[in-house]
Amino acid sequence: MISKNTDYVSTDFLKKRLRYRVKNFIKVVFNDKKKQLFLIAMLLVLLITNAILSTGNMGVTPYSLLSLRLYWYAFTIIEFCVIYILWSDSLADRKYYDAFLSIGFKNSVGIPPILIYQEVKDNIFVITFDSVGIPLETWINHKESIQNILNITIQSFDIGRQNNEIIMKGCKGSFDFKSKIYWSSEEDSTDDSNITIGKSIFSKVKVDLNYYPHILIGGSTGSGKTLLLKLILMQCINKDYEIIISDFKGGVDYPSIWQRNCSFATTLSDVSSQLKNICTRLESRKKLFSQFGYGNIDIYNQSERNPLARIIFACDELAELLDTTGLSTKEKAPIKEIEKYISTIARLGRAFGIHLILATQRPDANILNGQIKNNISYKICGRADQILSQIILDSTNAYINIPSDSQGLFINQDGLLFKSFIFDENIDIKNSHDQ
Repeated sequence: MISKNTDYVSTDFLKKRLRYRVKNFIKVVFNDKKKQLFLIAMLLVLLITNAILSTGNMGVTPYSLLSLRLYWYAFTIIEFCVIYILWSDSLADRKYYDAFLSIGFKNSVGIPPILIYQEVKDNIFVITFDSVGIPLETWINHKESIQNILNITIQSFDIGRQNNEIIMKGCKGSFDFKSKIYWSSEEDSTDDSNITIGKSIFSKVKVDLNYYPHILIGGSTGSGKTLLLKLILMQCINKDYEIIISDFKGGVDYPSIWQRNCSFATTLSDVSSQLKNICTRLESRKKLFSQFGYGNIDIYNQSERNPLARIIFACDELAELLDTTGLSTKEKAPIKEIEKYISTIARLGRAFGIHLILATQRPDANILNGQIKNNISYKICGRADQILSQIILDSTNAYINIPSDSQGLFINQDGLLFKSFIFDENIDIKNSHDQ
């Protein structure tokens, strides 16, 4: 009985592998005109050769002619088989099959994942597997052994369009996420709206404030959250943005260089006043753009002699600003007003060059209301527990993909894992030598 069941599973597994290989072959041919032309040429040669051999007018005996035809058919079949093996990723399928079995990565009945399709460009790959019932968490737990056996670096595991699909992204060879990467002037983007935040396996990671006007950063203590915030603000200073920082820590993280280049709000009253002023300027810009028919700050600055500076409101710990736990109704009033101003900027700031960069390590959903969070399109999380990861990213990706001892390693809302730059504020802030 056990033997029959095993045979059935084995047969079903082989059918699945064959089906995926055939589908992949058809997909490759369908999407590549050169391969289509090659197959058509191959078919024409086969038909023409067969027609010539069928005439019998070659001065050879019928037996020799039959042998020639058989040799030609065998050669054609072998040629097609080789093409099928190469174009259907059969060799890769076998490689992954052997690799997974060698590390014991298989489901409850002993079957390893099946290759569905792979895309490889240069050293970068995106590979889709049939998980054969192996849950995502198990893939993540076996990440290191899969990397070692295949000599690759895995960026992420994701569930595909179908629940049985696991998508593995990464690069060939090793990419050391533990090593530090240092900022240089070459990393800075010349585009006014682009901010460089780190490097992934694939490339530099940039945030375009025209598309992602507000940024939310989460991370537990020691994750590098404040350093990432300062990296972003350093570039904003160098681009001549106007920067207001909410800081209730007494300037510990922001020495004199920052004091000379940014405005600081150190009390609730200061924050409320600064945000009210920003909202007033937002309304002023709205009227100005409407009057002259400008759709956004870039169009305005390209058309007018006196460009407007982008405005950044940054907060290193949102919980210190918006937490109303244990407060009376009277004490909550100024915080609710601050929340209202932040909501207004989150909704309307993009077109007028007014941006929020908010950070938090407190896993409390009440700190960040839905209206603010829904209008912050770029979300980043460093090392975090499940709750904080869920609050920031709406997923547990940070908890799953970032080791508990890492610093400066982050993941964004799209599952892109990256390492942030380390910079020297005494060198890399462009005004630091002038003052």
